[in-house]
Amino acid sequence: MNDAPNMNEAKCLREQMYGVNAHLHTVHALEGLAPSAAGERVASAPHTIFQVLHHMVYWQDIALARATGEHVESPATASLGWMTPPAPEDASDWEAAIACLAEGLRSFEGLLAADDVDLDRTVDPVRGTTLRDEILMVQGHNSYHLGQIVMLRQVLGAWPPPRGGDTW
Repeated sequence: MNDAPNMNEAKCLREQMYGVNAHLHTVHALEGLAPSAAGERVASAPHTIFQVLHHMVYWQDIALARATGEHVESPATASLGWMTPPAPEDASDWEAAIACLAEGLRSFEGLLAADDVDLDRTVDPVRGTTLRDEILMVQGHNSYHLGQIVMLRQVLGAWPPPRGGDTW
């Protein structure tokens, strides 16, 4: 579809990949965090920031593969999305995880910027999901887990990030 309402929706969906008008930019919320803090356990929290980030990338990659026409089997169990060690090995490991998230967001942005984007295109016939469905899943999933990351950063005393962030 190449009509104006569809392009407007695609523009809005592109912006929401990063949290525009909803919350702090997804990638900016990760900036300035020491790798040691990303792997630090918080009492009563089931996962570290590093694990949450990898979980976000895991599901984002699955949705992106579907969105680009690749057949992807649904994971057999939810635990497969939580297989990352608690802490990065070093700074480059932490930076690579952030880069993977950003790369996936840019890939979705590219799909949505195409003149011929068809948000109603079925991307997973087994589940009956469209491109729009996959994009909305990634946005909601990333926003949910970003909230966890913000809370963990606050508890760790590592908030706000360098570019700032709401504290309420």
